[in-house]
Amino acid sequence: MPFQVMYSSQATAPMSAASLGQILADARAGNQARDVTGALVYVDDVFFQILEGEEGVVRALMASIAADSRHRSVTVFHEAEVDARAFESWSMAYLSPTAAEMAAWVGLPGAVTVGELQAQVQRDPDRVPRLLVNVLDELSR
Repeated sequence: MPFQVMYSSQATAPMSAASLGQILADARAGNQARDVTGALVYVDDVFFQILEGEEGVVRALMASIAADSRHRSVTVFHEAEVDARAFESWSMAYLSPTAAEMAAWVGLPGAVTVGELQAQVQRDPDRVPRLLVNVLDELSR
């Protein structure tokens, strides 16, 4: 069974388009080699990422991410074995919504900051499946 993790982290410095492009290129190549799939969402200097694959591989990748100097405050919202990968077609999909768009994806009324969004998802992990579905919907457009 695939293992899925969703986490957020704060970028230690604002990411330029070139820096994000390099992160995505490295992630896609590394994920293909490890048979990991997922999606990266970047909004207001915060990363939200979903990773899927063999549990040991995903946990090792999470440890590497937590040690990466480009991240701080790594917070795991969801980790579980799943029946099937949600992002099977993507070695690393990418979205960069506004905070308001992301808030709508998880069912939060009105405009919220990314920090409020993180806190709400952490308090109410039942919002994670809704977020996954809406990320997939956005990717299919």
